[in-house]
Amino acid sequence: MLTYAIQKTGYDYAQLDSQGNTDFDGFIEALERFPWSEQLARWNEVQDGPLPAMVLSNEADRRELWISALGAGLADSFQLNAVAMREKKALFGLGKPKLDREVTSFEVYARADVDRLCRLFCNAQYADLDREVAKLAELDRDADDDR
Repeated sequence: MLTYAIQKTGYDYAQLDSQGNTDFDGFIEALERFPWSEQLARWNEVQDGPLPAMVLSNEADRRELWISALGAGLADSFQLNAVAMREKKALFGLGKPKLDREVTSFEVYARADVDRLCRLFCNAQYADLDREVAKLAELDRDADDDR
């Protein structure tokens, strides 16, 4: 089941406001309604704590997609964090496997990229999502190297 939450300026890093169940269309509508300009202006004043974010989650699949708009609106750049909890075998295969939190952080500069990632996430197309995240993260690293 897909759910989403919001994190506003001034919140602790672990603090989220659950918004309930969602689907792709509902999440995109909420993304467009979120007061990005106001929240980013407040963050620019305090410059402390996490950026405002929306978090798309599938608890059963142990996946999250965190999205923060970095400009005045949704036509600018975005910071994303793709989170997957994966089982990691114990050393030499002994003992119980542990859950390992794998996070990929990157920026994208087109709203279409955000929508595509959200659609893959909502459709539980995780292999495609992981490939797309890896590709976009590599492009972001290359862009950082060029700056």
